[in-house]
Amino acid sequence: MKILLLTDRMDAGGAETHVAQLARGLRAAELKVTLISQGGRLANRLAAEGIEQLTLPLSTHNPFKLLGARRRIKRLVKREGFEILHAHARTPAFLLHGCEKWRLPDGRHPVSIVTAHAYFGGHGLLSYWGKRTVAVSEDIRLHLCRRYRRPAESIRVIPNGVDCEVFSPLAERREQNEPPRILFASRLDADCSLGALLLCRIAPRLYRDFPTLRITLVGGGSELERITDLSDTLNRALGTELIRVWGHCEDMPSLLREQDVFVGVSRCAMEAGACGCAVILCGNEGYGGILSTETAKYAMLSNLCGRGSAMPDEKILESDLRLLLSDRSLCHRLGEECRALVRTHFSADGMCRSMLSLYHSLLPSHTDITLVIGGYFGCGNLGDDAILMGFLEALRSITPRVRVIALTGNPSRDEKRFGVECINRKDPFATSYAFLIADAFLCGGGSLLQNLTSRRSLSYYLWLLRHAKQRGALPILYAAGIGPLVGSAAKKKASKVLSRCAYISLRDPESKKMLISLGIDPAILFDGADPALLLPTPPPSRAHAILREHGISPSQGLICVALRSTEEPMLLTRLFPAALRILSARHGLLPVFITLDAADKDDLLQRAARACGGIFLSLRESSDATAILSVSRLVLSMRLHALILAATVGTPAVGVPADLRDAKIPSFARAVGQEFLPPNKLTVGNLVASMERALSQNETNRPILADSVLEMRKKARKDLANILLMIYNRYHNDEQIEKGWTSL
Repeated sequence: MKILLLTDRMDAGGAETHVAQLARGLRAAELKVTLISQGGRLANRLAAEGIEQLTLPLSTHNPFKLLGARRRIKRLVKREGFEILHAHARTPAFLLHGCEKWRLPDGRHPVSIVTAHAYFGGHGLLSYWGKRTVAVSEDIRLHLCRRYRRPAESIRVIPNGVDCEVFSPLAERREQNEPPRILFASRLDADCSLGALLLCRIAPRLYRDFPTLRITLVGGGSELERITDLSDTLNRALGTELIRVWGHCEDMPSLLREQDVFVGVSRCAMEAGACGCAVILCGNEGYGGILSTETAKYAMLSNLCGRGSAMPDEKILESDLRLLLSDRSLCHRLGEECRALVRTHFSADGMCRSMLSLYHSLLPSHTDITLVIGGYFGCGNLGDDAILMGFLEALRSITPRVRVIALTGNPSRDEKRFGVECINRKDPFATSYAFLIADAFLCGGGSLLQNLTSRRSLSYYLWLLRHAKQRGALPILYAAGIGPLVGSAAKKKASKVLSRCAYISLRDPESKKMLISLGIDPAILFDGADPALLLPTPPPSRAHAILREHGISPSQGLICVALRSTEEPMLLTRLFPAALRILSARHGLLPVFITLDAADKDDLLQRAARACGGIFLSLRESSDATAILSVSRLVLSMRLHALILAATVGTPAVGVPADLRDAKIPSFARAVGQEFLPPNKLTVGNLVASMERALSQNETNRPILADSVLEMRKKARKDLANILLMIYNRYHNDEQIEKGWTSL
């Protein structure tokens, strides 16, 4: 793999250090990595370590120089065959616009990735965020979604990484009687020097009570001279060198090991924590306070920058410093907690592994087969979107040598969301062409073949299967749930089309029994599982970010409620709220209502939330739903995929089918050991009793649930691998299989 890193400058700073750490990690993984920047101290250091450099004017606003730089980048990529182009600043990212059309020497095309290290202003038209965007924190991810309308699914959160071997504490603690030391480190520019100014203002008051105190301010920038003058004035007035001001420090690990307390934010705070310092998060964007295991949940949401917190002032900073300086044992304990936090969440090894995983998932490759996958994707249903994303996740892990074309509701938006080619699911001409060039068509996931909610749905998907076969693409029904099919005409129609499929995988035994009863040959029927089970679990910080956005404490117990519009709105506005009020009062839980389908009426759900004292959350993607489900004590759902996603994170659930004829929820609930309540037995008393059982039996049922989900995941991966192997066998010979498809 050949990787090109691009940034504007490589002097001192958090983003620059991140790039340098990534370059070293990629080099250690024996990958070819080249760095393009405008140069600087860190660039010279990397060059001395043997990492290839190219100097270009990437921080200029001169359009002619930028145009020349783009030409040189394009020539380099095409000549050297760089597959991954990873930009770490807005100007280099903008120069990569359209790079997916550049052709590499072997005929493939490169993939662009852009990392957002901070909040960005400016107009979205002048920004380019690549095929995939990396955000270093959850709040930056939300910022990109809101300000730049970047699809949430296209953003991966990968925090900064610190080398915990280089940044490590002293072998022996500093003695209690040694002079206490405070360090502030940052760029000393107007937008990030507030902590240094506050320390200068409170230093005389701290000195009166801690006469051996020493404060060090490190960093360079436009405010360096001003802060130096202020500290010199204070030192002369006190008659001692209380405050020392340095410029850039070449050996930060050694300096940090000598400190007791660090005041600052972001990467410097991580490095200080790795060295065993107690950390106070104090910066121009907010005051995060003393960093500890308890405060880390919120602190990590902003990459330890304090964003979203109150602004710092002299009083609160002085109070926290006095607490730490007067209790050195507390200071040491917090330092140990900070180091453990950094090693767990902000290690350089973890960052590099996550980045390499992303690179491999996007790595351009030659394709052996072309698949068209169709379903209800991109139409506002997070459950169906989870099916497509789970399918793509598993497909990339099995083999990258497959070209995927998805039929979706909004192709221009969904290409950015899902990272594959998308065409309009309602465009018959585009669909016909896709079938002509495809080896197979997967009618993918969900309860597509049913006429309970609409006759048009059944006709549409049967037409797709029939049309694919006519155009030469193998028709495959993938991980499907069949029914309800109401009426003999619908059953006959479905039987006629499905009997011509090359392969049918089914996610539940009831669907298999139904197709056998319709006369479908059992030889083409296979056991599968819902691809949404294959989605990775989002980090806990995702849930904390969503809850914080809505003013909910992460320590608040939650019951997640996923309802759907029904023909009986009284269920939503009276029966469910009544049961939820009872359960909430008994267990101190807050009902949190989520919607998985844009077709559901938000006003009804909001009324239901208000009726039981809960809140309504509007979620952006299926992983947001999984995140909320993972921190909930219980899930109450009328949506199948809420139950599926809850099962993947081990949260107990109670399913309530919307219709007695719909067997999807009971079938899945029985398979994994979840509670369910048939519509004909739905009363307030029965619903409360079911939820109480789910809560009380949580610990007992958790191992059963985990084992059931593991088996389903294995079944889903095996099902997809069998489909790919069948398609490949049909179009290629066995010799090629041994060369390129051994992973199957």
